[in-house]
Amino acid sequence: MLEKNSYPETLAPQQADLKTIDLERVASLLRRQALVVGLSVLVALLLAVFYLSLAPRSYMSAGQVLLDRNLEQAAGEGAVLTNSADMEAQVLNQIEVLRSSRVARAVAKAQNLTTDQDFLNPPPSFSQRVRGLIPFLHAEKTADLEASLDDVVGMLRANVQVDRMGRSSILRVGYEAATPELAQRIAHAYADALLQDQLNAELEATSAASDWLQQRLAEIGENQRTASLAIEDYRKQTGLSVGQDRDLTTQRIASLSNQLAQAQAETARLRALSEQLQTVVTAGPEAASGNVSLLSGTQADPAEIAALRTQSAGLTSRIAEVSATFGPDHPQLVTLGAEKRALDSRIYALLQNLDGQYRTQLSIAMQQEDGLRSDINSEGQIAGLNSQEQVKLNELQQRSDALRSLYNSYLLRYEESVQRQSFPIPSVRIVTDALLPDRPSSPKTVMILAAALIAGCFMGAALGAFNELRERGFRVGSQVRRHLGLRFLGYVPRLQIAAGATAADQRSAIRTLVRGAAGQRIGRRWGGPYLETLKATRLVMQPIAERGTAILGVLSALPGEGKSIFAASFAEMLAANGSRVLIINADENAPQGRAAVPVRIMPSQMGDWRKIAVTDHETGVVTLAASAPEAGGGDLSGGAMQKVLAEARGQFDYVVLDLPALGLVIDAISVLPLTDGAVLVAEWGKTPRRLLTSLLEREPELGDYLVGVVLNKVDLDALPRFTDVGGLERFAHNAEQRMEAAPS
Repeated sequence: MLEKNSYPETLAPQQADLKTIDLERVASLLRRQALVVGLSVLVALLLAVFYLSLAPRSYMSAGQVLLDRNLEQAAGEGAVLTNSADMEAQVLNQIEVLRSSRVARAVAKAQNLTTDQDFLNPPPSFSQRVRGLIPFLHAEKTADLEASLDDVVGMLRANVQVDRMGRSSILRVGYEAATPELAQRIAHAYADALLQDQLNAELEATSAASDWLQQRLAEIGENQRTASLAIEDYRKQTGLSVGQDRDLTTQRIASLSNQLAQAQAETARLRALSEQLQTVVTAGPEAASGNVSLLSGTQADPAEIAALRTQSAGLTSRIAEVSATFGPDHPQLVTLGAEKRALDSRIYALLQNLDGQYRTQLSIAMQQEDGLRSDINSEGQIAGLNSQEQVKLNELQQRSDALRSLYNSYLLRYEESVQRQSFPIPSVRIVTDALLPDRPSSPKTVMILAAALIAGCFMGAALGAFNELRERGFRVGSQVRRHLGLRFLGYVPRLQIAAGATAADQRSAIRTLVRGAAGQRIGRRWGGPYLETLKATRLVMQPIAERGTAILGVLSALPGEGKSIFAASFAEMLAANGSRVLIINADENAPQGRAAVPVRIMPSQMGDWRKIAVTDHETGVVTLAASAPEAGGGDLSGGAMQKVLAEARGQFDYVVLDLPALGLVIDAISVLPLTDGAVLVAEWGKTPRRLLTSLLEREPELGDYLVGVVLNKVDLDALPRFTDVGGLERFAHNAEQRMEAAPS
């Protein structure tokens, strides 16, 4: 059996290729679906043109207003908004005011829109015009001569447009209407209504504030007078004056407190000196000379104190000098000691006298301190007796003062409110008046056409994708190699053979086509691929034919895919090259019949099957019907068929078996072991890929006998659309076109 050639692994799609987008494949998909995309775009553009032709025209007129708080500042009526958040809120508030029903109501009343026929009777809408084109849906339009104010307000709010110009405080106020004049008139009325609304709001606010302030002033004035009378009555009852008695008591207590502090300081000083003198007196006369300095600052004579200090220091120095010079037993020391003791007694007497004086002064200071403390306590008791009356009097005075301040504040605000009523200034001014539009604002022709173009492209892409997803058959040889892993033999174009022709007529037509393709009389565009496919099939079977008879089975998955025509074409091509060919028609669904031609006896041993075989007298192709009893009666795997094939070896160069469809019966698979190979014929774009894949999965041995796959009934003009940019089919098609266009 012939060695089968599967798709080489080196040419198999790699994992890296599957992870990237193949732009060439995408371009090929777009070329295939170009007609669908073009029709979709054309339909979308036609719908857009239809809409533009029937859609009513509307016009937009817009003006610009500025929110300027500096206008109020110019009149001294308020502070300028410097906070960006406050300004942002102010702009948003004014946008909502312009969209409110209050402003719309003012515009409707100012322009008398409840009876304006241009406003109430706009042109018919697109849907109304479409219904008008249908006779039984056409209805006469009744003119609305008058509408309610609420209806007009709703119409105005639906068509007004308020936009902010960037991040500025300028608002664009526009209105869209059926006529340019109406749009300009209403847009201008909206700007005027906003100014008037600002003035009215200002007047209403100041008027309400003035009324409220006037009422409050009357109430506060009456309360202030009542508080003043209450103070006078309480003064008469208690005899107190507000703050006067309290201040005198406070001053007296403060003066006594200062005197008490001074007395306490003097007492402390005298107590310290007295305690120091008492310590010296207690020590005796011997220590008196060492404390002569305590006599300073007293009433004693300073000269006397200085003389005592000098004598004491001189005697002490003399005693020390004599004792150091002559020793402690010198007689002069006795005299000096007597003088020293007399001096100490004198100083001691002075210190005792001074101690008595300090004791007397300390006693006097303590008595003075006690007297001041008693005076302070007396003043405190007097202040406590008058505290309740004084507190109540102070409370009445504070309430009266508060009411007086509040009255003055409200009076100032009331005067400012009255002045603002006489000079109101709005915070809005018109910077650009609404102009008369010179062209309609809708429908937007360019935008609608662009949207239709984009929508058409999307719709075409969706339909094209749907068509690609619906594609289940084989279109190019690479799909055969990728999905089935089998050799691809070539393309067979759709042959022009009458459907109801007899077997003889079909053979005659096929013979003409094969000879015409070989002689290039029928055009290279399809004759070349047709003949090349037959040659490729012969090439894969040629190694067997060189060693003996090559038996080839022709298969298809479903009936009607053209395998019988391919088998006949292959046999005609072999016969034209001088080969002896036997065709066994094993497909019971194929048309049967004997040709009215004489039987040519071949120089070989005769068998029973020879009696029913038909030989073409022009080509020598022998045709045998497998359904005949002599050939096995349709049992392809029976002994009779095996005998026929065994006897055919050596008598013929090629035996072509036209086998039944694989999807219906199992006979084709049962006879494959008797063949040297098989060719699978699939209809171009029709035979499902999944069907062939499932057949190969269900019958694994089938792949061992298949030597290649042929795509039949191919539209060669459409074939390049299914190939990649660099595909062989595309280059071959272009080359054939150039050769046909070239002058002979």
